[in-house]
Amino acid sequence: MADDSNDGLGNRALLDKVDKLRELGISSQIPLPQIVVVGDQSSGKSSTLESLTGFHMPRSVTLCTRYATEIICRREQETSLMISIQPAHGCSPNEAARKREFRRSVRNLGGQEFMSVLEEIPAIMGIKANATDKVSCPTFSRDVLRIEKSGPQEEHLTIIDVPGIFENESPGLTTKDDIALVEGMVKHYIKDSRTIILAVVPCNVDIATQKIIKLASEADPEGKRTLGVLTKPDLVLEQATINAVTGLIKGQRRDLQLGYCVVRNRGADDLTSSLETRNRAEMEFFSRPPWSQLDKTRLGIPALRARLRELLMDRTKSEFPKVKREIMDMLKDSKQQLEAMGPARSEPDEQRAYLGAIEQRYTEMKKFGLDAYYTGHPVFSKRDDLKLITRIRELNEAFSKVFFEKAHSRSFNESADPQAPGETDSPGRAEKCEDRQWASSLALVSGLPSTYGSDLSPGPRDLVYDLTFLIPVSGESDLDGILSEPLECLDPDPDSINEHLEELYLKSRGYELGTFNWAIIPTSFRDQAKKWENLTLAHVSNAILVVHHFIHEIIWETCPDAKIRTELWAFILDDLLECYHRAMEHAKFLLHVELNGNAVTCNPEFDSLLRRARHDGIMGLLQPHAVCLRKSDDPGLDTSKSRYVLLDQATAYAAGNSSLESICSHIHDVVKCYYNVARSRFVDNICVQVIEHFLLSGDKGPLRVFCSSHVLKMSAETLDAIAGEDIVSRSRREALGRSIKRLEEARKVVHG
Repeated sequence: MADDSNDGLGNRALLDKVDKLRELGISSQIPLPQIVVVGDQSSGKSSTLESLTGFHMPRSVTLCTRYATEIICRREQETSLMISIQPAHGCSPNEAARKREFRRSVRNLGGQEFMSVLEEIPAIMGIKANATDKVSCPTFSRDVLRIEKSGPQEEHLTIIDVPGIFENESPGLTTKDDIALVEGMVKHYIKDSRTIILAVVPCNVDIATQKIIKLASEADPEGKRTLGVLTKPDLVLEQATINAVTGLIKGQRRDLQLGYCVVRNRGADDLTSSLETRNRAEMEFFSRPPWSQLDKTRLGIPALRARLRELLMDRTKSEFPKVKREIMDMLKDSKQQLEAMGPARSEPDEQRAYLGAIEQRYTEMKKFGLDAYYTGHPVFSKRDDLKLITRIRELNEAFSKVFFEKAHSRSFNESADPQAPGETDSPGRAEKCEDRQWASSLALVSGLPSTYGSDLSPGPRDLVYDLTFLIPVSGESDLDGILSEPLECLDPDPDSINEHLEELYLKSRGYELGTFNWAIIPTSFRDQAKKWENLTLAHVSNAILVVHHFIHEIIWETCPDAKIRTELWAFILDDLLECYHRAMEHAKFLLHVELNGNAVTCNPEFDSLLRRARHDGIMGLLQPHAVCLRKSDDPGLDTSKSRYVLLDQATAYAAGNSSLESICSHIHDVVKCYYNVARSRFVDNICVQVIEHFLLSGDKGPLRVFCSSHVLKMSAETLDAIAGEDIVSRSRREALGRSIKRLEEARKVVHG
């Protein structure tokens, strides 16, 4: 097989790299430049392959037709022949390792030694040994038999032979499934644009009816990488058939841009002739008309070999930089995928460390959300729904505003309107939503994730007060039995409170003289505060929903694995619900204390408010009777700016004011002053104790359920249930590890 060229079939180093990549199994991930021989079982494909490579398969052993065979010929000083198996892509690691262990070195291709090695192959691949084998095994295998043949007379050539396609079943040997399997193997090997297709067709058939040409045409519609090889020209006797064959060689049929070559191989009965004898017989055959009149570069094995040398080298040179790039890209992508999976999590310590890392990220983002440090993580610039403390503050201010404006059932008299401690003219937000449509439009740009799209319209829980965002309600299903019913807070009853107090007084009188039964104060207060419970529980429910949404989304942001997120959430959910339950119970406790106990306050502001209320009440009644005196003759006394009530008028007012009216007025002032003090106290208690302590900063609050101490206390069973890798993940991790190892070796090859 000597060749006059200095580099055999091309640049040896480049082709060696491609063969090493194929040996690593890279071709299962990245297509490599290659020559694939395809044809029918009776097309002369095996004989053509033998002529090209010098690889002479013993005719009595029909093994190479049932699996792909990769034949690698290399010109080396030492003569060697190595036979191995390349496992099919998708083999289990153990099965692949077992097949890779098979390596046999023989002295030559002839003799019993080589045949004995071939007879081992079926058992290793798990297929039938021969047609008479009754073992229930497949007939064909997707594994690849690899034969490396080196010697001083060899050419640099790698060629892949795949099983020949066939149409009919063979009882006891092949089935319809085998027909489809072989056709699928052929399609798999010829589909990639880097593959040169050597389509072998006998001359004594109509090429238009050959299925292998059809398959090649489907894989290579433009015919740019398919070279037709015509065999058995010595069997063509009819002139019409000879004309058709010579027309193909001359290029009269342009279905294949690479054209056709014709070769004459040994006959089926020729089992002993040497390669030199075969070549002389072929040369003599083509020296006679009509073959001698054809292009010599299209006749015989030497011409075919030269043509393949040119095609393979051109394709390898053009595609190798792309192969190198694809290897680097795939290596980078595989490493990123493995990194995204996190460290291995098969042992409890690994699982605990993995959850601990998630907890650290969660705690950091939680702190950012509580401290309003929104530059601490990029997610806060994209998602306003994670700005926890900002939204809680807006909730509390909105609650305070609506509580001060609407929480009382009846409006107090406006003639005396003392402010409660700390009350301002505008206790609510600086900005107020004018309508729900504005709130909705704000929410649409507030950064809610797409999974919460159903929340982007005002719901029942948004009616209690005006906000610049919408309450996230996707977590309501988790909180069933904890949240209160949604509420729309109505304005206080505008009817006079005096009539109500008078009726209440008359129904509660005892033997009091000139005063009233002090039990009427808590009774009147409870009546005025009867909206407190629903309003308060609605507010706490909204705060719980905001906190619950924050915790859920932060865990989703900090935990990349969907399965772990789901398991972790399920694990902490019960503890979260317990925290929310405690917050709601404390809110109910504060309500019980305010609404069911005595009217008690030690706030000195109460006395101040009551004195002011009495003063304002008297002044309001006397004001209509005030007069201005004329200017005094005394130059030091200027009475022009003073107003006075005549003693007669004051006496008349005192005498005319009934006892019932005075008592009811006094009850009104006491109830109002106490209500204002209690209201301020209660709003602060809800915001400080329930919201701040029980929901945000308390040691037993929901934000501290997922913490480092919790992770450290998890049992091995719990760790495995949450962070343990399932079979699919473990298999994927192992596959990525093998792929990265293979690609790292490939990287060394292409850069070597």
